Amino acid sequence: MALTVKKRRGTIIEYGGSGIVLDPSSNSHEYPAFVSHAHADHAAAFKHPDMLKYATEPTYSLLESLNWRKLGNWKPIQLGETVKIDDIEVKAHNAGHVLGSVSFEINTPEGTILYSGDFAMGNSYTMEPARSVPCDMLIIESTFGAPMFRFPKRSEMALEMVRWATMEAIPKGMIPTFRTDSIGNAQEIISAFNKLTNLPVVTAKSATKVSDVYKQYGYKLDYVDTKSPEGEELLESGRCLIVGPKSAKLKYDNLDTALASGWAVMLGHRRRAFPLSDHADFSELLSFIRKCHPKRVLTFHGGSITKDFHEYVRKRFKIDAKPLTSHEESIHGTVTRKEVRMKACYDQLIRTVRIPGFEYTFPWLVKEMARKGFTRSETESAVMHLVDRRILETTQSGIRLN
Repeated sequence: MALTVKKRRGTIIEYGGSGIVLDPSSNSHEYPAFVSHAHADHAAAFKHPDMLKYATEPTYSLLESLNWRKLGNWKPIQLGETVKIDDIEVKAHNAGHVLGSVSFEINTPEGTILYSGDFAMGNSYTMEPARSVPCDMLIIESTFGAPMFRFPKRSEMALEMVRWATMEAIPKGMIPTFRTDSIGNAQEIISAFNKLTNLPVVTAKSATKVSDVYKQYGYKLDYVDTKSPEGEELLESGRCLIVGPKSAKLKYDNLDTALASGWAVMLGHRRRAFPLSDHADFSELLSFIRKCHPKRVLTFHGGSITKDFHEYVRKRFKIDAKPLTSHEESIHGTVTRKEVRMKACYDQLIRTVRIPGFEYTFPWLVKEMARKGFTRSETESAVMHLVDRRILETTQSGIRLN
């Protein structure tokens, strides 16, 4: 049975009549969902309580802390653990992106696919680097997949943020305020200032809730919330810094605001911004691909600036690379219409002879498959293919499921 992948409101991987969906954006799938991390654009499966979801416990805890309401039908998966869905085995690996983030290694008798999810290669105050995994096909995020995205070392970035906060903002009577993502970058900034300064950190709204979860999992972070008595006293004195989400409404007149995001690379000197990111940059993406040794690469995420990342991959590694789309892809290439139809025939045939050990006569089978729109020739080819794969076996009366 062909191992295939396609993008359809999530990344769908199918093999042998079964399948899984990775980071689905809707509940239109019957397959079990595997959620890579707690950022909203990846965790939408948790908005649908009827969908079976696998995710790490920290991912669940983060969503719970942010008041996501429909968190039922969840099964935890740990780093290094394997979940078996028929002939599909899914193993979780650290992705180095944010707390609880994982990449998924999908193993089948036909080959291995690695789904990177959002990932980072280290150079971090809070995360261990993502683990590369040898695979036949790599589905890799390309959020920053353009040569312009080369992030400075985290230690250099931290010193630059400290220098701005302590030598520019505070001496002017301003409170240095970092606008950033509540999950990931916020905790990086807290950790950096905790390690390099004695300057108190005040956190706003969801940055506080998320940081509380990080502390539950052993992270040593020192901060207070803006609305706590200690936080209000610090803000009144002005001898502190604020870390908060980009959307937070902070009612203070003396804020000197900076953006902390990988997208700061594009802003130049037009505004105060620091290129802090929990994603791999361009060179790290290429390094990760090299370490995984894939035969094919499919890219996802990114926009017009990074749309040609697959071309860089193709030229650099001399392997087939293209964006992940709704077209079915296999380890060997794009699946043709004929192959798609035969795959559908295989799947229907297995569903038709679904009772193990029961013998089905060939005339009856041809008739049943014809009712589903498949010709006698297609049915014969499908039977031969599945017998060769030892999924079916022939008997004196017909065939049966192994």
